[in-house]
Amino acid sequence: MTLPVTDRRPSIPELAERSADLIAALQQPGGAYPASPTFSAYAGYSWFRDGAFIADGMSAAGRAESAERFFDWCAGVLEARADRIAEIVAAAEQEAPVPDAEMLATRFTFDGREGDDEWWDFQLDGYGTWLWALGEHVRRHGADASRWRRAVELSVDYLVASWDRPCFDWWEEHAQHVHVSTLGCIAAGLREAVSLGVLEPARGEAAAAVEASALARL
Repeated sequence: MTLPVTDRRPSIPELAERSADLIAALQQPGGAYPASPTFSAYAGYSWFRDGAFIADGMSAAGRAESAERFFDWCAGVLEARADRIAEIVAAAEQEAPVPDAEMLATRFTFDGREGDDEWWDFQLDGYGTWLWALGEHVRRHGADASRWRRAVELSVDYLVASWDRPCFDWWEEHAQHVHVSTLGCIAAGLREAVSLGVLEPARGEAAAAVEASALARL
């Protein structure tokens, strides 16, 4: 997308509108937001975490349809992995958790596949962050949250079973630790999942334990 050249310094609202236009132009037909259109390590991939922040910005800018297309993409990725999530949850309940390499990836191709190249993939924060962004969007625009019910359930099940596992932080470092930044994303996501009204409140009770763990690490 080529932006018009002008000698006049644009206003903040104009810059915001141009930014939203650029994001909309780069959004993929299936709803994914590219992490970068040109940087080789990111090209062709979308993250739940980064995309959720973009979707929240687009939602706040009044681009509700764009944000919802991203949420639909997230839902598709999750629903396609419902069996794997069930296996992860069952293994955790049996106190025999699956190896890190078998947990959900942190980034996916635009058509919802895992990448073929190696990456610091086990990151839990994105699965809380997209729930947080979804909750903000529904509250902002009055969208029907039942549209994403199944994906919300899958995310909550995955996070409740896994939140206290060490994993990479969102700078993709220190996989041996449980990070406050990750716990904050998970707690926010679990609380928003309950606020959507598509889950039994008991499904979100883990949020309090996640928050307590985060505070104990400060």
